[in-house]
Amino acid sequence: MNILMVVGKASHSMGTFVASLSGVLSIQNEDDISIIAEPTTAKHYRLQRVLPLWVIPTWKPHLIRSNLSRIKKARAAIAAADVVHAHGRSAAIYVMLLTAFMPSRPPVLVSLYELADERQDTLASKLFFRWLGTKASRLTGSSLNLAATIDAQTSTDASVSFLVSPRVEKLRANPLSNRRQRVERWAQLAQSERLKNRGQLVLVVGSVEAEKRLDLFVKAMEKVTYPATAVVVGDGNPQLLAQLRSQGTDAQVSFLGWRKNLDVWYEAASVLVVTSQWESLGFVAQEAMSQGLPVVAEPVGRLRDILMSTRDATELARGDSVNLPPESGVGGLLVHAANVEETAAAITRLLSEPELWYEKQAEARQRSWDWPTIADISRKWLQYYRQAIANTTKSRRVLESQPAPHEPDLSPVNPAKVGM
Repeated sequence: MNILMVVGKASHSMGTFVASLSGVLSIQNEDDISIIAEPTTAKHYRLQRVLPLWVIPTWKPHLIRSNLSRIKKARAAIAAADVVHAHGRSAAIYVMLLTAFMPSRPPVLVSLYELADERQDTLASKLFFRWLGTKASRLTGSSLNLAATIDAQTSTDASVSFLVSPRVEKLRANPLSNRRQRVERWAQLAQSERLKNRGQLVLVVGSVEAEKRLDLFVKAMEKVTYPATAVVVGDGNPQLLAQLRSQGTDAQVSFLGWRKNLDVWYEAASVLVVTSQWESLGFVAQEAMSQGLPVVAEPVGRLRDILMSTRDATELARGDSVNLPPESGVGGLLVHAANVEETAAAITRLLSEPELWYEKQAEARQRSWDWPTIADISRKWLQYYRQAIANTTKSRRVLESQPAPHEPDLSPVNPAKVGM
């Protein structure tokens, strides 16, 4: 099977998933995988078998000619594929435009992730979903909420493509660390990082961007009433980082930049906090929970599926009003991140109440075992690919088997033969 994946500018979770899925498909199956990727995405996530056919925005004449060449070659690559899998909105639009006038195209499957432009309830967004529903062989959403949104706007039955960090399988196989072991590991880590140890480690992992709302974390830590050390692992916007560092002085929050080995941080922490306005995939929460680290977060985006029961997440996806207490979170405590007092109270409870902490640790590890492996996910996608190919082949055979429409004889009548 010749599989062509297409991905534009990708978020961390999307890029990681595309790299993992394409890698597993190429290793475990006798399939030919190639990828049309936006250049920085291809480089950052070390994608393999990349075709440099993503159009580069430009007004320079020589680059415009290069783009025309890319478009021609991209159309040829699509025509040669058995199936095309587009990841994200920009990739879906690119593929649909390239195939607009193809007499015969392969089936196109589209995966949408709860990114900013995909969750906006605007007329443009609704029209986009409706248009895509008429073009794609299959649509998938990365959460119950997104799948419900797609279903509401199209006549298709969107599938939920539950995406899992490729590191989960390894992390959940590790033995669980108790509170004392975590405190001891944190003491060693604080010494190696030259950080002052003021108490149990309260951890944030992620990029320093406005959408992460790290200012809310800083404010919440000012109100935590139990000895704790707050650390943010991640880099990003330099100006925002400088501003947060100045704000975090009173709350004694340390911003360390990125660290390659996140496992040691997950194992040393007592609480993971997520204050994001939105989480498209929630890989950090998945990785932390796999190591038995309780989470304090607002259930937004994919965090609904990760931290809530299936029933509660489904009710929210339907638009039902659900008033949930903090303890209803699976593997953590649910909060409204904008309410810093509420966040601070949840952090304080997990730090100071061992019984609650161990309850949430057990829930977190158990929930991680409910998630599929990347191998399970790849098998599911192979099933989708084969089904789409079979449906497309069947449709073509039906069209080919239909008799040509009868054409009346419009040749001139010879009057001499009339009445013979």
